[in-house]
Amino acid sequence: MSDLRQGLKNLMEELALSQAVVARALGCSSATLSQWLSDTYKGNVAKFDEAVKGFLQRQKERSKSRKKEIEFVMTSTATRLFEVARTCHLDGEIGVAYGEAGIGKTVAAKAYAARNSDVILVEADLGYTARSLFTDLHHRVGLDGTGTVHNMFEDVVGKLSGTGRLIIVDEAEHLPYRALELLRRVYDKAGIGILLVGMPRLVHNLRGKKGEYAQLYSRVGIAANLQRLQEGDAEAIVKTALPQSNGLWKDFLRESGGNNRRMNLLIVRSIRLAEVNDTHITPEIIHLAAKMLII
Repeated sequence: MSDLRQGLKNLMEELALSQAVVARALGCSSATLSQWLSDTYKGNVAKFDEAVKGFLQRQKERSKSRKKEIEFVMTSTATRLFEVARTCHLDGEIGVAYGEAGIGKTVAAKAYAARNSDVILVEADLGYTARSLFTDLHHRVGLDGTGTVHNMFEDVVGKLSGTGRLIIVDEAEHLPYRALELLRRVYDKAGIGILLVGMPRLVHNLRGKKGEYAQLYSRVGIAANLQRLQEGDAEAIVKTALPQSNGLWKDFLRESGGNNRRMNLLIVRSIRLAEVNDTHITPEIIHLAAKMLII
């Protein structure tokens, strides 16, 4: 077996990569990759070899410059979202947690769900419909995600009634009114808590342009307007990621403007710049990294 084939096989085993995943990265079919690995490929072998060499080189470079993962820190924003989530969870309330982009809403919602196995976390997106929502919920309660919206709604209610579980919908501002109204009915009939997390326009969506959704908005028992990072938050995040930062959290806070997402990106970019320049992270490095960010 050639060194190239053995190298790819070793990498696939080391990273637990399936042939389907590698084939997609190479832009070929699994069958073609299988033929190449068994040395029975009848196509342009030299061209395929070059593609594999490029893939192996990219993986090697990625392993050397692995992106630093910033650990979750219980910021004041996360603490407030946890408080609202807990109230909804224990008391069976409908709650709303909203704030501007990048302040850590999604990270906190995921952290709460990760710490509570009975939480169903739904991540809505543009184009989400009532069917999308209930197909997702149908799957999450152990069913097959098929049927009419009404039937899936009834199935979900039946599975959740009396369980004391919590549904968290992140980016809930993307939900159309019908989906929101059906969630209200799940709350009414199943008696479980629901937390809607999103941008400030979520509150306007719940009220309606002229207050016409009063029946829905009146069910909201608790709401929290989440804010940007405070000084203590910034210090905790930077010290967690960079234990030897020696007060640089002030520079990170200033350059990030108190935006949690920008703060995390800024830390990662600063680490990379310091590595490239074979130096320590300094206020100048942080400033330069900030100039490279577009958010």
